[in-house]
Amino acid sequence: MSEVRDTITVQADGRTTIPDSVRAARGIKGKKAFCQVETFGKDKILLTIMSTWTPNPKRKGPGRDVLHKG
Repeated sequence: MSEVRDTITVQADGRTTIPDSVRAARGIKGKKAFCQVETFGKDKILLTIMSTWTPNPKRKGPGRDVLHKG
């Protein structure tokens, strides 16, 4: 397993930006992901990627990047 260290930005509204170096190392570059976040102490978190998918370029409008089953 390769180790990548980079800074992840969490904005005031809760949006999190994962850098391209981390996305590439974990194989999620260009994909959307469902994640689980666990807190440890006051300044540590564990981010677990539960599932990933690639948005469908044929879908237009709201919800186009949401995972649609079947």
